[in-house]
Amino acid sequence: MIVLASILTYLIGSIPFAYVIGKLFYGVDIRKEGSGNVGTTNAMRVFGKPAGLATFLLDMLKGVLGPMIGLRLAGVNGMAAGMLFVVIGHMFSCFLNFRSGKGVATSFGALLFIDYKYALIMIAIFIVIVAIFRIVSLASIALTIIVFISSYFYFGLGPIFYSTATLCVLVLFKHRSNIARLIRGEEKKLF
Repeated sequence: MIVLASILTYLIGSIPFAYVIGKLFYGVDIRKEGSGNVGTTNAMRVFGKPAGLATFLLDMLKGVLGPMIGLRLAGVNGMAAGMLFVVIGHMFSCFLNFRSGKGVATSFGALLFIDYKYALIMIAIFIVIVAIFRIVSLASIALTIIVFISSYFYFGLGPIFYSTATLCVLVLFKHRSNIARLIRGEEKKLF
């Protein structure tokens, strides 16, 4: 059942909401605009705040569904697999030639289902970092490192930590161009 949970949640995660919103409401392929990323920040920059918010909420909802489905199908191990594969689907969408978003909103949704208190603490930290530095990618990268370390102490060694740690590595990998721009001082501010 874990295999079924993994496949199903990967397919759900692969639904590229920023792309769908861009095509459906604006007639634009978001991959050809702004940063080219299929995610919340680029949707907000290219289409405006309503589209950015819709993208965030829908991508987050995918994240909630992943571990929820995994838990129903295969218990705690299925929940961990569902969390991992729904985010992998978002990052490497089979509907967009395995190139899509960076996984932050979907990861947040998954953590929200697994432990809402932990997730809310992490989103609060994210908001504080964005408010101070006004750079979403910096907040995403910093939070990913914080989650990597804190999830070990919060969840202990087990399937949830292993999935979380794997996702942290993948999120950092997806932010490699942002990291390079941050080092050069060229990363765009949100406001």
